[in-house]
Amino acid sequence: MKGRSTYVAILAMLMLTTTSSVALAVDSVVASNDKGLSQAPTNEASSEVHSIVVTGSRTKETIYHTNADISVVTKKDMETMNMTTLDDALRTVPGVQFLDYGGTGLNANISGIRINGSKDVVILVDGVRMTDFQGSGSSGYIYAGQTNNLDNIERIEVLRGSAGVLYGSGAKGGVINIITKTPKSSKVTIDVAGGSFDTEKYRFAAEGKEGNLGYRAYYTKSLQGDIKDGDGVTWKSHSDTKSQGLQVGYDLSKKNKMTFNYDEMKSNFSGTDPIYINNYKGWYESKSFTVKDEHYFNDKWSNRFTFRQNHQKSQYAQSANGTPLYTTSPNDYTYTFLSDQVTFATDRHTLVFGLDYGRGKSEQELSTRINNRIVRTKPKMENYSWFVQEDWKVLPNVTLSGGLRYDDPSGGTYGANFASHTSKSYGLAWDITKKDKIHMGRSDFYILPSMTQLYDSRYGNALLRPAEGRTTSFGYSRQFSKDSLFTWNYFKTEDELTIGYDGNGHYRNYSDGVARGWTAQYMTQIGSKWNARVGWSHLYQYASGDTFSRGYYPKDLITFNVYYTNKKLTAGLDGFYFIRRMNSATQRMLEATGSGSGWPSDKFAVFNLSVNYSPNKQYTFYARVDNVFDKLWAEHTNVIWGGAPGTWYSMPGRSFTVGVKGTF
Repeated sequence: MKGRSTYVAILAMLMLTTTSSVALAVDSVVASNDKGLSQAPTNEASSEVHSIVVTGSRTKETIYHTNADISVVTKKDMETMNMTTLDDALRTVPGVQFLDYGGTGLNANISGIRINGSKDVVILVDGVRMTDFQGSGSSGYIYAGQTNNLDNIERIEVLRGSAGVLYGSGAKGGVINIITKTPKSSKVTIDVAGGSFDTEKYRFAAEGKEGNLGYRAYYTKSLQGDIKDGDGVTWKSHSDTKSQGLQVGYDLSKKNKMTFNYDEMKSNFSGTDPIYINNYKGWYESKSFTVKDEHYFNDKWSNRFTFRQNHQKSQYAQSANGTPLYTTSPNDYTYTFLSDQVTFATDRHTLVFGLDYGRGKSEQELSTRINNRIVRTKPKMENYSWFVQEDWKVLPNVTLSGGLRYDDPSGGTYGANFASHTSKSYGLAWDITKKDKIHMGRSDFYILPSMTQLYDSRYGNALLRPAEGRTTSFGYSRQFSKDSLFTWNYFKTEDELTIGYDGNGHYRNYSDGVARGWTAQYMTQIGSKWNARVGWSHLYQYASGDTFSRGYYPKDLITFNVYYTNKKLTAGLDGFYFIRRMNSATQRMLEATGSGSGWPSDKFAVFNLSVNYSPNKQYTFYARVDNVFDKLWAEHTNVIWGGAPGTWYSMPGRSFTVGVKGTF
């Protein structure tokens, strides 16, 4: 436990929030300090170039003005393409890669995400974590059902590159920040859809704004059955996911707003794994409660306080011929988060400082391996972080940035006594002309081991040390016009210490690891009806104890989307082109065993098409085709591990979804 001074500091931050109420700058404040931002056009196809983001600096700015490598998936993107999961949305973002186990029920519930080659990715909802202390190897994994209702989402921001100073442990590859909607009017939305693979989707939402009170309630249900891959092979599976929630916001004054959120979901999945010839089943559920206070004092001072508690439970089992093969102990964890951010902004200075606190605790006793002996305990971890970030415009066209984060973690009763750690970041941005700018900098990352990595009775290692290192970056942006923007960013990430696996699957520390590459993106609006975006990411990655270089990642990944919009008809085409990179040792092994390439294809493209027709303001009829050309592809394979040729986890082939949405 921490000393009394720690709790005094937390109490002081809470008092700052509740008494002085120096608050988060709301839109009117941002508008008065928008750094010369041109206004977004009012025509039908509003451009992504004008999107406001907050993840790059924890303050509001446009993509062009942020001194970071960032992309955004807008509400318009999600509506045009009828995206229903976070997976759908993030596959359109350059530099983001998924590692799904095919299109089975398992795939419907758990997805691996990497950014800039790293699995250490922080996922936020409205700037605050949902989970923590998951560590290297699991922080990049999410249950897709947890975000199976994109109707609640205003936009998704993706920050590529280390952001440990701003967002703390785990922010090595990048940050995914899911920004939820705020009720602005009264309406009810009902959405019903069905299609291939016995897919059924039902969505309901009601929201309203009456005086100082706003609310939003939602319910969703998604079903999926057996899938077929691009070769027409059937994969037996089933998934059933439900989610529901309520948001209530109240304007205490023109300068103070309180928001309460309750969200819960449960997902059941089952199927047959034809590679290992066994059956699997599992379930996952989550319940979270969030309280947020936003308050502004004037156009310079602002404050945001958030408290969140999230309870997650899950279990997974395998069997063959009715005989149990493997069953995990039920995971039952409660995560508690507190975040308080104070912002001071003038024409020349933007200062952000505050406190982040996180705590993870197992709600049941587990068998834990500590120093080669098994004990029964309830693992827990917590971390206190103080951070400060300053952007100083030393000249009208030159900005210096610097930041510090102090972490003071604890591993619980049996945990290693981690030393406190200070992370640093610094950068320089130069507006060369009114349309051209460059930025460069370095940022540390610091990654605490997870409770599983420390305490797992089979593979855990209580002597693990946190991973750490730094990322160096350089970026260039060119705004050709108010509706056309190009960005290019180079990065190099160097590990001082990593967490990986040894030959027996045990967790251990390694002292090497490097990733480098670049990401380019071009976004434009053509006339009043066309939007387009193309991205290209190039990557090299290697780290001991990590298998990513065995062919899991792309040397080059190109993403693209094109949207057409008019008053009644909208249509969109998106997709990606993947070029695989594989280390020489794996290539030699495949050649020696005659296993072929190890994957269905090393170069492939996947296209998705969506069309929406709105005969009036109340109804929209839509159709979506995924994997238009029925491409056979996979993101996991058993071939490179000595399996027979063709033993890979195929992703779904071509599928159709049709639906109707009514808004009243």
